[in-house]
Order: sequence, then C-alpha cells, then structure tokens
Amino acid sequence: MTYRASPARESACQPGDQNRPPEARSISPTVIVGSGTLAIRCAQLAIEMGHVIGAALCAGGVFRDWAVRSNIPSIASVEELSSFLKAEPMDWIFSVANPFILPPDVFGRVHRGAFNYHDGPLPRYAGTHATSWALLAQETEYAITWHRIDDGVDTGDVVVQRQVLIAPTDTALTLNLKCYEAAIEGFRELLTGLENGKLTAYPQALVGRSYFPRRRRPDAAGCLRWDQSAQELSAMTRALGFGPYHPNPMCLPKALVGDEAVTVRRVEVLPQQSGVPAGSLLEVDSSHWRVATGTQDVDVCFGNSDGQVLDARALARHSNLEEGGRLPILSDEEARSITATHELLAPWEDFWRQRLGQFRVLHPPFVSSFLATAPHQWQSSSWFSPSALAKLSPLDRSESLVTAWLIYFARITGETELQLGWLREPDGWRTGSKAIEVLIASVVPMEVTIDLAHDFEDVRKTVAAECAQLRAHASFARDIVARCPTLRGVEALRSHQPWPVGIRIMTESCSVAGDLMTSHRAGLCGDLLTFEVCALDGSFRWHFDASRLAPKQIDRMTQHLQTLLHGVMADAGRPVGRIDI
Repeated sequence: MTYRASPARESACQPGDQNRPPEARSISPTVIVGSGTLAIRCAQLAIEMGHVIGAALCAGGVFRDWAVRSNIPSIASVEELSSFLKAEPMDWIFSVANPFILPPDVFGRVHRGAFNYHDGPLPRYAGTHATSWALLAQETEYAITWHRIDDGVDTGDVVVQRQVLIAPTDTALTLNLKCYEAAIEGFRELLTGLENGKLTAYPQALVGRSYFPRRRRPDAAGCLRWDQSAQELSAMTRALGFGPYHPNPMCLPKALVGDEAVTVRRVEVLPQQSGVPAGSLLEVDSSHWRVATGTQDVDVCFGNSDGQVLDARALARHSNLEEGGRLPILSDEEARSITATHELLAPWEDFWRQRLGQFRVLHPPFVSSFLATAPHQWQSSSWFSPSALAKLSPLDRSESLVTAWLIYFARITGETELQLGWLREPDGWRTGSKAIEVLIASVVPMEVTIDLAHDFEDVRKTVAAECAQLRAHASFARDIVARCPTLRGVEALRSHQPWPVGIRIMTESCSVAGDLMTSHRAGLCGDLLTFEVCALDGSFRWHFDASRLAPKQIDRMTQHLQTLLHGVMADAGRPVGRIDI
C-alpha cells in the first residue's frame, strides 16, 4: 500500500486567516492535550514557531511536570478544559498521545481548529496500539497521521500523513520510535501549513476503516500456536515487544509449557523446514529451543518475569521436556476462549495495576517463621458454625464473618489499611479451560481500611462495598506483572499466592469440599493462612501452613473470633476497637 504525504483537497484554515498581518498570525494561543515526551516535543516546537501555549491538559506526570516547569497552566480533566475555554479564547487545540476523548463543547470552542496525532495510517488502523496490529498483519509500509478532531474517534479529515517503512526485524518498540520521529516532522508540516494558509485536508474513506478498541487482544492473547506459520509466530513476538522500560498495554508473547506460561523473548525464523509435526521439540540448547511450526522451523528464546534471559535447557528439565517431545497445540476453540477472556478483563487492568502497585504484606504476630519451608505442611481445620450468628441469614452470616475476621486481623497486627489475597469461586469465564487457569489470576488483592472507632455495622458496609468492587472487577491476566516495569521488581507478585493471608468465599456445599491435601492447594489464597467462609450456611474454617503456624494458634484465633462475634451481637453500637476478643 502507499500512503500520501501531502494530500490536497480543501483548505484547513478558516477564510480570512491568510489576510491577517504576519505579526497577528505569529501569536497563536494554543492548548496542548496529551502525555509523555512526544507531547513535550510538539509543545516546544509550537512555541518555536510562534504559538503561545495557554494551557496543557496533561494525561501523565511527565508532561505535567514539564508544563509546571514551563509556567504553563496544567489542566487535569476534560471538564476543567471546557470551563477554561469558556473564559480564555484559544485559536488551536493540538492533541498528542492523548487518552482523552474531546467532546464538541471542547474542540468546538477554539477559534481556528483542533487536530489530533494518530500513530497509524487512517482510516485503516484507527483505534489503539496501531503499530502492534500492523506488525501482526505483517505490513511492510505504514504511516502516521495528523487529522482534524470531530465528534468521532479518529474519523476527522486527514491533514498530514507521513510514510514509515517497516523493517523485517521491527518490534513494537522500534516501530513506535520511527513513528515518534515522523510525528514531530508531521507536526512541523502541520504548523507550517497553518501559518502560511496552504494546509490542505481530505476526508477519510470510512467505508474501508478498521478500528481497534483498547480492550482488543491478539489471537490467544499472545500464546504461540505452533501449527501457525513461522512468520506469524515471529510477527506475534515482535508486535508485543515494547522493550524493557515501557509498559506493555496488550499482553506478552508466551508459550504454554506444562502448567506454566513462559514469556517468549524472540522467535527467529530459520530457512529449513524439518517436516515433523508442528510443536515438535527439535533441539534443546541453553539459549533456545528449536521447534517445528506449520512452515519453517524456529529458534525460540525465553525470558523470566523480571525480564531476564531464561536458561532454555533448565526450562526443559523443569518441564520434563526433551528433544523429540511435543509442545501442546491450542485448538481454535481454546484460542478463542483465551482471547475472549482477556478482552473481557482488559477494561479493568488499570484498576488492578494500581492495586498491585500498592502491594504490601501483613503477618499475624504469632507466626513462628515468616519464611516458608519446603515443602509446606498444609493442614485444614474443621468447619465452625458461630452460634452468635445463628439468627442471621446465610448471606448476613458470611458478611459478618468476613468483617469480624478483618477487624480481628487489624487489631492483632496493629494495621488498619489491609491488603489480603481474595479468592471467590470461579466465574463462568474461568471454568472449563486449563489454559485460562494458567493465564488468569485466581487470587486478587482485597484492599480495605478498618476504622476501629466505628461500630460493626459501619465496618460491615465498608467491607461489603469492597467485596462488591472485587466482584465487579473480576480478575486480571497474570502477565500484567511482567508487562509493567514498576511491578516487575516486586518479587512476591510473581507467585500465585503473593499475600501471606487470604480470604476465600466458597459457594458450594461444605460437605463436598475436601481438604487441601486432596485438592492440591486449589482453595488457597494465602501463602500462610486462608480464612474460608461457606456462603451457603455461614460457617468457616482455616487452611494453614503448620510449619509456620501451630494448630494451637488456629484454635486460639477461632476462640478469639467467636468471642468477638458474641461481643458484636451483644453491643452492636460499640466501636469495634473496644470489643473484647
């Protein structure tokens, strides 16, 4: 395909602009909307070319810090920008790396025009992560676009489009860098056209438009399917390669190996084709595996969750694989299920990324050792039905139990801002697929503040609101930790049970729930202790590592919890920090 660099249709300047004297045209009050260093570079270029930046709507700290240092008013929201424009007349809005959608009451208030940068050729690659989708499609030609802002998303008339060539080795990182430089040169062309009145525009052919929403994910959420062509596997790996210092907003390229998903750093396409079944392990070396695909063979290099190169020979030993073995091949149905699940959870990634970024560990004070021994000595207590809650409905009993346990935990640790592991019974999207169990976190962070000066009912409402929020946000893809540089360094987050203490709400009958010795830790959400509540009847039990937590301490906690519940029922208005335990 070929992309135009200087389209010519209608003028983008309002009538009369050309008749202004040069000194009047050289001072253009302007608003920059966006984030990152690209917004800064474009703002600096605008200033050099005679624009006065009247305000900056900043979507990130880097751009905000620059605006503050440059004495430019920093605006935090679209609503605030709308109010600003009512009071302060502006000529232009330039939107650069901007996550906000600007409504007509914002872009319609500027006198001369509003333009947006898009990191792809419109209309074919509208939406988000355009560079990755182009690499997945194995494009060789690409382009960036500056276009007018209208009331659609990436639908306005194109004013500047600059071609970017894609090399066979390009990754999302390297293609984004090419687009970055092209964006600045395109912005210079845009500003020059606005200044001399010769900027031209043409409408997009929307009939051929492709749109990629933010939630969309690649096939099988990046899990390599060995029966595909070697070129497709290479494209998948490169399209998801954002480099070690940039967040990966989509997913990691990975191989399903046993009960794990291992990050793939690189796929090198070889000239030969062995002719053996796809997925066959042809060679195991310390640096790579050689694997047969649907076409040529490939060398596959792996990485661990903190971004370091993984010893491929050690990985094979750990996974009981050897040359001549065969890696699993995902069916189309499995791939669709994995993709759909990741797209279902994608809108909540920001929520979980923020929670995980506040990771903290709380331990009960009577643990004999905070460090786990190998192997764990898991034990399960008997079920207990608190007599103090006998008159409540099962739902109320469950909520009261969870609330009482959190109050007790806050009191014995001296910490009121709690973060614990939380595990609910699997929802429909998580059942029936082993791959989804590997790829999606079963334990998520519960975060709640226990105000010991409040009475039990107030605390229960706080806990109920947190439980509702946990249900609403479901879960997250496990690879989110490795995709985010700020999370990657938190070693505990690489575990399936990062939190020592957890809570599990079980919806099946207590009589059919086995202990952890037979369920292979399926019910654990704490690495040390799990407090399990049966929602059907409001009973509870404990799962604990007896190598660190003695059974007599479990008995002691049970007694304390039941004493606390009797105290609550006897005097519901008393501050929970003063109830006898």
